[in-house]
Amino acid sequence: MAPKTYTWNLGLMNDASSKYLTLETFGFKLNVNGVSLKKKQMWTLEQDEGSQICYFRSHLNRYLSADPKGNVKCEDEERGEETKFTVETQSSGKWAIKSVYGAYFGGENDQLKCIAKPTGTELWCIQLAMHPQVNLKSSRRTRFAHLNTKTDTLDATEIIPWGADAMITLEFDDSQGKYAIVASDGKYLSNDGSLHEDTGKKSLFTIEFHEGELAFRTDKGTYLTAVGTGKIQAGKNTTVGKDELFTMQDSPPQVSFIGPKAGRRLSIHQGMDVGLERHGELTDTEIFQLEFDKTSNKVALLGSKGLYWTLGEKGVTASVKEPGDSSWFELEWHGNQVVFKAHTGNYITGKDNGQLIEGSGTIDEEKAYHTPEIVNRPMLVLRGEHGFVGVKPGTNRIESYRSKYDVFQVTCTQGKYKISTAAGKFWSTDDGNNIVLCDGESGAGEYTIEFPKYNRMAIKAANGCYIQGHQNGSFCASGKEVGKASLWEY
Repeated sequence: MAPKTYTWNLGLMNDASSKYLTLETFGFKLNVNGVSLKKKQMWTLEQDEGSQICYFRSHLNRYLSADPKGNVKCEDEERGEETKFTVETQSSGKWAIKSVYGAYFGGENDQLKCIAKPTGTELWCIQLAMHPQVNLKSSRRTRFAHLNTKTDTLDATEIIPWGADAMITLEFDDSQGKYAIVASDGKYLSNDGSLHEDTGKKSLFTIEFHEGELAFRTDKGTYLTAVGTGKIQAGKNTTVGKDELFTMQDSPPQVSFIGPKAGRRLSIHQGMDVGLERHGELTDTEIFQLEFDKTSNKVALLGSKGLYWTLGEKGVTASVKEPGDSSWFELEWHGNQVVFKAHTGNYITGKDNGQLIEGSGTIDEEKAYHTPEIVNRPMLVLRGEHGFVGVKPGTNRIESYRSKYDVFQVTCTQGKYKISTAAGKFWSTDDGNNIVLCDGESGAGEYTIEFPKYNRMAIKAANGCYIQGHQNGSFCASGKEVGKASLWEY
C-alpha cells in the first residue's frame, strides 16, 4: 500500500531579493523575478508520510530537479531521484532546500543552481498559497481555537469551531517572511498568549510543515502549544512534538436564518426539531453550518451539536451524524432570501407552529422563504480569479487583482450587508459606471450575499447586479448572473 502523500500549496520567496521563485508558462524557464504570489509563483510541496523527502511541483505539474553538478530545471513529469529535496529550517526560520546530492538550491534572476553551502540567495521564506481565513485545531487536544472574550486569549477548547469567534486569519508579513495569527476581533496573538491591537516581533511566527500538520515557531525558537487550559501560547520546547502541532481546516459559512415573520429564527428545539422560535440574543442553536457537495452544489446543514438536518416523515430534524440522501438540500436564491428544496423535489415549508416540513413542488409564499445572515465572517477577505480584493493605495478605488488582501468589516441587518474598510469607509456603488468604491458613510450602500457553491460567495449590489472582478482589476456591480467573474473565495 502506497504511503499517504501530504501536500501544501505555497510560494517560495527568496530571502536576498524578496522575489518569488517563478516557472514561466513557456519553455519551463525558472527565475526568481516574481514580485507577488500568483499562479506562476505557486508550488505544491509533496511529502510522503514518514519521509523527510520533499518534492516541489509547479503550476504546470512539472517537478523541480537538480543533477549531481547542481544544474536545476523544472521539466520532469514524474518524481525521480533528482526531484528529491530535503528542507533544513534555519534559526531565523528561513528554509534551506537541499538536493539529494547535498547541495543547496538558490540564486538570482534566472541564474539558479545548487551549491555547497547556503548563503542569502539560498534561503527562502514560505508563503501559504491559500485563503488566509481558517479554523485552527490543536492536534494534542483535538480542539479548535476560538476567541475567549472573558480572558482576551485564543483558547483551543471548542469541539466544533462555532460562530464568529472561531475564525482565525493568518496574515503574512512579507518583510519578515513570517505569519501573524489574528483573532476574530482583529487582535494579534503574541507568543505569551496575550492579544494586541498591533503586531510586533513577538507576534510573528515561522510556519513549519510536519507532514499534514503545522507548527508555529516563535522568535525565541520555541513553539506555540495549547497544553493545560487550552490557551495558545509559546511553550518551552525547541523541538516539535504532538503538543506543538496544529491542523488547519477551511472555515465553511455559518448562517442564521430569519423566518418569514419578523423576530423569529430557525432553531433546534426539543433536542432535534428544526423550526422557528422567537429570539433575543443569537445563540448556538440558531446557527447552522453550510457544507457543500462539490459536484452538485447541494448543501448539508450542520447544527451546533454536530448533527445534520435530515427530512423525515415528521419534518426536518437535526439528528444524523453523517448526511445521507435526505440530508442534502438545494438552496434557491430569491433576492436576499432562500428556499430549501429537498431531495424529493419538493420545497420545505413551515407548519403553523414553525416546524419545518416537506411541502409541495410549489413554493409556499408565506412559509418557505428564509433570510440567511452569515455569522462567522465579521472580517471578510475576498479572492477572485485574478487575485485578492483590496483598496488601491492612496485612492478610494477597490481592485480585484491585488497580490495582498485587505480585510473588510461586515455588518448585517435582516440579510442586508454593509461592508467597510478598517478606516470605516463603506463600500458604495458609483451610479454612472457601477464601479464599487470605498468612500461612503455608514448608510452608503447595502449588499446581499449568496452562497452558490463550495467556498464561493456572490455579492449583489442595490442595482440588482453581481459584483464582478476583471483582469484589469476593475471591481464593478455589472454581472447579470452568477459566473466565474462574480464568484469570490471567502
